[in-house]
Amino acid sequence: MAVDDRPRVLAHHPGLDGVRAVAVLAVLVFHAEQTWLPGGFLGVSLFFTLSGYLIVNLLVSELERSGTVSLRAFWARRLRRLAPAATVTILAVVGLASWLSSSLEQGRIRGDAVAAASYVANWRAIAADNTYAEIFANASPLQHMWSLSIEEQLYLLVPIAVVVAARFGLKRRGIGVLFAVGAAVSFAIAIAADGFDRIYYGTDTRASELFVGAALACLLGPRLERWAMSINRPRAIVGPIALVAFVSLCRFVDLDSTWLVSGGFTAVALVSAVLCAGAIVPGVVRTLLSWRPLVYVGRISYGLYLLHWPVYVWLDGDRLELDPVPLFVVRLVVTFALAALSYRFVEMPVRQRTRLVEPRVAITSFVAGVLAAVTIPLVVLAAPNGTTIDVVPEVLSTVAPSPETSPDESTPAESSSLDNVLVIGDSSGENVALALSNGADGQLGVVSGAVIGCPLVDVSLVFLRIDQNQDTEYCPDNLLTIADHVTDIDALVIVVSVANQWDYRPLDSDERVAVGSERYRADLDQFIEKVNEVLAFSGVPVLVLESPIVGDNPMMNGDTAEPRAAWNAVMRSWDERWHSVAVVPYADLLADPTSDEGRIERPDGTHLDAAFGETLARESLIPRIREVYERTIDEMRSSGCLADGRLVVSACRVSS
Repeated sequence: MAVDDRPRVLAHHPGLDGVRAVAVLAVLVFHAEQTWLPGGFLGVSLFFTLSGYLIVNLLVSELERSGTVSLRAFWARRLRRLAPAATVTILAVVGLASWLSSSLEQGRIRGDAVAAASYVANWRAIAADNTYAEIFANASPLQHMWSLSIEEQLYLLVPIAVVVAARFGLKRRGIGVLFAVGAAVSFAIAIAADGFDRIYYGTDTRASELFVGAALACLLGPRLERWAMSINRPRAIVGPIALVAFVSLCRFVDLDSTWLVSGGFTAVALVSAVLCAGAIVPGVVRTLLSWRPLVYVGRISYGLYLLHWPVYVWLDGDRLELDPVPLFVVRLVVTFALAALSYRFVEMPVRQRTRLVEPRVAITSFVAGVLAAVTIPLVVLAAPNGTTIDVVPEVLSTVAPSPETSPDESTPAESSSLDNVLVIGDSSGENVALALSNGADGQLGVVSGAVIGCPLVDVSLVFLRIDQNQDTEYCPDNLLTIADHVTDIDALVIVVSVANQWDYRPLDSDERVAVGSERYRADLDQFIEKVNEVLAFSGVPVLVLESPIVGDNPMMNGDTAEPRAAWNAVMRSWDERWHSVAVVPYADLLADPTSDEGRIERPDGTHLDAAFGETLARESLIPRIREVYERTIDEMRSSGCLADGRLVVSACRVSS
């Protein structure tokens, strides 16, 4: 986030507050998954460039005025400006996570909190192979702190670079050239680096954006100050061009725009630098960005950025049961209210030295705050357990045993009655499990062991896109989940959509296993073999829900025809090779996700609308599951696969 830190000799430019407002509003819209602004994440890039301009203009002006730069004073201002609100946010998130988040989520928030308090969140994301797209798929309320970590790291290095340059006799222009060279080096590193997320999160690869702003401050800073007092309008034409260019980038760029990680962020920084200049010189852009409401949004932009993502994560559609537009409005209202309170009662009192006046008290409070933000998450929040986090399946509904029949009198399979099911899979599994529970009207018990973004087999990571991947440390061991519930269910229902349609890295090697490959089929075949062995004790069949077409929205990770066909082919082979496994047709129940009807059924192109899902489950899906279940039980009995309430695994395999 950009910060407002100008020496007293520099004029205050309200238009730069307006630039902050444009940047933070772009991020707020993007993180709300509003598809009309898929490039809103470029607001962070604009913040970087504006920050570079402001802090280097301050440093070089101090150098020209006094002949030296007080690093101690600079870093003290930075701490007063950034640390209080960040520390309060981290501690608030930790406290709320202990109440609102599952143990699975707490395990990730725990590490994110420590990394954010230590200002290394971006490098944690790189080390964990986190993909930026995961901010939607596997949301952590502190994942957005990566950008603040980059800025803090550069705030440590940039003033030292200015002081060293001054020691070698460089003046403003020479220092500007130095930062221009630094931007070029960062650009070159980004070109040479491998992987979207390494480039997106890297301090070295993103430094060019801040360095471009720094170069602007050195090479044009004094002129911009003079031009700000001028009535010479022709120079102002660059402002509208830059504003239109930046808004266009936010409108048409998305996370699949590979040119961004091929030096494109530096190009965005050049546009941002021109926009910053346009906010200073007289003209329509300065007038627009100096509009009082925008100026206020810019002033509280730091709090808006800090607080909006935790608000978005916890005030989601499932919790509030709101449609996307009302949900967005509620999130904005809450975010702005909290940011205004933070600005009034946390940020400004410390910055204006009405609180923590004495330096010794201030530094002691800072150290204590950081220690609290690092240690409290380790004490309060649940920790990951090895490579598999204990995910407790959610019991969505239960069906009581019939009063005429004791649970011990017959096994579920012997009664041919489908009363309780366990659903495993990814976010589509969670979604379908909820629909089944809501549509069953108390006639079907549903336990959901499905977890967003998790394939069936245990892997070290999945590749969501060609050059993006996602750590799967949080995913459950599906075999353990099944074993825990095998005596309480009549059928296992597998519902996996896109998570089984991504390439993955297995636990035993660094190879990339492609969807549809021989290793892919072998791993899944081994999985279903083990599933049958776990289910053998209670004679429970496996029902696999067909994977339908989903909408390939650039704001989410959708599938394509080839991987979907590969996964469905594996399902069909299971059905053909096992008497105890059957595919439940499902795709024909859904409209094309890109059609008007499809958008009503599945607003995000993948997951069922709650009301539609309930109706679909009641009228079509549950009857179809029951029909397939009864047919499968009959086949299991006639083949000798089911005997005395147990699976005879060898007999369950269809003879070649």
